[in-house]
Amino acid sequence: MITVIAGVNGAGKSSVAGANLRYNGADYFNPDEIARELRADNPSLAETEANARAWQMGYEQLLCAIEEGQDYLFETTLGGNTICHTLHDAIDQGEAVRVFFVGLASPELHIARVAARVSRGGHPIPESKIRERWVSSIHNLMGLIPRCAAVTVFDNSAEDTGSGPDPVCLFALQGDQFARPPVRPMPNWAKPLASVAITRAVA
Repeated sequence: MITVIAGVNGAGKSSVAGANLRYNGADYFNPDEIARELRADNPSLAETEANARAWQMGYEQLLCAIEEGQDYLFETTLGGNTICHTLHDAIDQGEAVRVFFVGLASPELHIARVAARVSRGGHPIPESKIRERWVSSIHNLMGLIPRCAAVTVFDNSAEDTGSGPDPVCLFALQGDQFARPPVRPMPNWAKPLASVAITRAVA
C-alpha cells in the first residue's frame, strides 16, 4: 500500500494527517523534516538545495517501494506531474494507493499560513507557486480519485484557536463506497473532488 499525505503548502497536512498516522504507530517520509536534518548536518547547504535533495530522496524511496511491492508513506503537495504520474503507474502495476488530502478554502489562506510559518522560522514558498499548486493539486487528485483504493479529504480552513488544528472530514471513499458520505454544504474548493467521488460511488 502506498499512502499519500497530500496538500498544498500551508494546508497543515503534517498536523492533520501525518500526526494521526504517527499517533497510530505509522511513520512517513516528510521532505521538510529531511531538509531540516540535511541543513543541520551541513549548515552551509542552501535551503533550496536541501529541499531538492530531500524531494529526490523521497521520490527514489517511492520508486523503490513500488518496484519491491513494499508499503510506503510519504508527504507531497501533489501539485507536480512527476509524483502524480508515478502514482498512476503504481496503480497500473497493481499497487494499492490511498490518499489523505488536506485543503484550504483559498490560495490566499495557504499564503497566509505559510507567511505565519515563516515568521516562526519555517521556509518560504513563492506566492505564485502556491497559487499554481492550489489549482494543480486539485486537478491531480481528481484524476486519482477514480483509481485509488481509498481517498479521504479534509478541510482545515478553520483558524487554529491554540489547541491545534480542527479539520473537517469532507468525505472518505473506500473503493467504490463512501466510508463517510460527503458533508453538506460542501466547501466550494472541494466540490470538484466530491463530484468525482460521487460519480465513482454511484457508477
